Amino acid sequence: MGLFDAFKTKKPESEIKDIAVKPQLPDTYIDKFKIHDDIKYLLWFGDGPYKNLTREEMDSEGNCYSVGNGKIRISFSIGHDVEPSLIFINMPVKQPVDEQLIPRPPYYPQYVGLTPEQRWIYLKLLTDPYNTKIDIGYVFILYYGLERHLLKGDFDSAFKVIMKLRDVHKNSSFQGYSGNALILSALWKGKGEYIPMFINSLNNEYEYNFSENLLLMSYYSFNVPLLPRDIMRMAKSFDFTNMNYIKKNPDVFENNLTRIINNENNTDHIDLKKYFTESEINNFKRMDCTIYANTSFIKNKISIPLLINNMMLKTDINRFLTAAHEATKKELAGSRKKKRDSET
Repeated sequence: MGLFDAFKTKKPESEIKDIAVKPQLPDTYIDKFKIHDDIKYLLWFGDGPYKNLTREEMDSEGNCYSVGNGKIRISFSIGHDVEPSLIFINMPVKQPVDEQLIPRPPYYPQYVGLTPEQRWIYLKLLTDPYNTKIDIGYVFILYYGLERHLLKGDFDSAFKVIMKLRDVHKNSSFQGYSGNALILSALWKGKGEYIPMFINSLNNEYEYNFSENLLLMSYYSFNVPLLPRDIMRMAKSFDFTNMNYIKKNPDVFENNLTRIINNENNTDHIDLKKYFTESEINNFKRMDCTIYANTSFIKNKISIPLLINNMMLKTDINRFLTAAHEATKKELAGSRKKKRDSET
């Protein structure tokens, strides 16, 4: 069976057999590959009987949108270019003698721009997209196609796969692009229930490496409280610069910050509704930013309100952080003194 034969029809998973690349040219060779079930129907093809994306479809996407969830509105436009994840089934594929000797893909890689050996490595990734030993450049090619599904395709499946990819691939650029894209795509599609799902998936510190402003927007929109750990992570955005204890003694600092917030608010978190009202939030200063990594719509600009610049919020949180810093300093000094006294 050829690599792409299983894409002719959506067979039940129990009927999907091994999917292998069939040599097309004399210098092409590849072992059998079984495409991972998570992405089996999320790939894009530019030719052959599996073709599911045309240039005309890409060109038609150059439109502007203004969307929102009733509380925060965003607007963006989608540019167009060749889809970088587009697979052409007749392009040569060759198994490298030593994968370690194959150069990594360039910045903003495209399937068509890969060498036959690099295509072999990419197709290998498709058998296990959660393999962290394969260069992140290949993961980005797959991710580009998943972003297209967020815009126009199988949103649900792509969203869930991206969350799983974020759980294992620690690359900061990948974390940044994907985190931003998941939040804004959920807002655009009116799938607000996916944002709490995304927030709940953030079980590693590196998974928070995306726009802190978008995180605040998500918390506000879906009534998620701002916890002490969130505040510590975002401290610099609230103009707090003395990060020594946050980095070296995070548990002690968090305990003190929790106590200080609780003493003032009678709760261990920050309710953002205290700082923003629906009537004023869209009058905030806004910023246009490029949100997607996919080069076929990299020109799209998204206008979002800068909630993180709210002066009252900044002032209060900076005050909490400063008080926690002083309390931590005093506590650690007391612990050191107690230790010295016990040793004498």
